[in-house]
Amino acid sequence: MAKIGNNSGNRFGQKQERVTLKDYNDAWAAVRKKSIQKTQALSKEVLGSVYQATVTNGQQQTYNAFQGSNISTASALGRLNILV
Repeated sequence: MAKIGNNSGNRFGQKQERVTLKDYNDAWAAVRKKSIQKTQALSKEVLGSVYQATVTNGQQQTYNAFQGSNISTASALGRLNILV
């Protein structure tokens, strides 16, 4: 397989060896694969952040329920059971 590009700059059209369409497609397939992997990693990170924010919000609501005078202890404990 012909190597596309090199480390000394962009000399794509200055090579003696002819680059085939298969080589071009293989190179772009590698770029797409790397891009998909980055997207999946970012998606996992975002989902983790959303989960953490949800848990933190639930914990804050439970804390507020214990601090509030107009909410019963049973209601606060009910929220606590959901989080654990």
